[in-house]
Amino acid sequence: MPKRVVTGIKSLIDRCGGDLNELQISWFGGEPLLAYDVVSEISRHAANVAKSKNFAFAADMTTNGYFLNRNQFVNCLDHEIRSFQISFDGDEQTHNSSRKLASGAGTFEKIWANIMEISKVADRFKIVLRLNYTLENFLDVGEFGRRINDTLGSDPRFQVDFKRVVRLGGPNDESIQVLSGDMRKDVEEFLWKSSGLRRPPDSDEDYICYASMGNSLVIRASGRLAKCTVALSDDFNDIGSISDNGDICIDGTKFRRWIAPTIQGRWEWAACPWKGIAVEMSG
Repeated sequence: MPKRVVTGIKSLIDRCGGDLNELQISWFGGEPLLAYDVVSEISRHAANVAKSKNFAFAADMTTNGYFLNRNQFVNCLDHEIRSFQISFDGDEQTHNSSRKLASGAGTFEKIWANIMEISKVADRFKIVLRLNYTLENFLDVGEFGRRINDTLGSDPRFQVDFKRVVRLGGPNDESIQVLSGDMRKDVEEFLWKSSGLRRPPDSDEDYICYASMGNSLVIRASGRLAKCTVALSDDFNDIGSISDNGDICIDGTKFRRWIAPTIQGRWEWAACPWKGIAVEMSG
């Protein structure tokens, strides 16, 4: 992220701070810990402004966990980054077959060692371990879930989320076998039972995606603005830019398209406005 974008974000926080009750920053990538200097500078500034202007500040991070050693984790806590999502593609063998370094070496061992060290930190935090499953690997994912339960099951700061792999675009989409709703239900039932993990209660509330909300913006490293962290290559998700003085320039037509489901009460699209926009554009 260029310095001008960092300056723009800090200026935006300065300008809006007096009107905020709460500010939530979610660090996403790529891998945010590759640019921890940026994460640290913006987080520290946001925390200071929150104290001076009396609003709540919290932050979370989606990371592959490779660089999240104990010292880095404590640094994140010091910057009020207390919620993390770390994903695995199964047990050691399965994960290493898809999550490799540029050298070809696997990453599982280091990530798991980081998590074991983090579990010894006596502080307040939440870590969701997202276990990605397919029809090909769900047996391995179930076994890995059992390992997590045996080592971390008594620590409420750690939670597990079983997540099916879906087609989101890209050259390998056709190789992904899509699970039907009934198949997904059966597989996840097996995963919870085989792992021994405690399944969280289903929420009765309809999920509303952050992209449907008017008070949510994605600021990309380039300074371009978006609404969705998935449709990053789609033109209708390029909605504007931020200047180095914190000015936000937004394409109102594109912005309104994203938040329309929430405003109009079309809750079937509010859970994923990207899908609704794609249908409208294809029609």
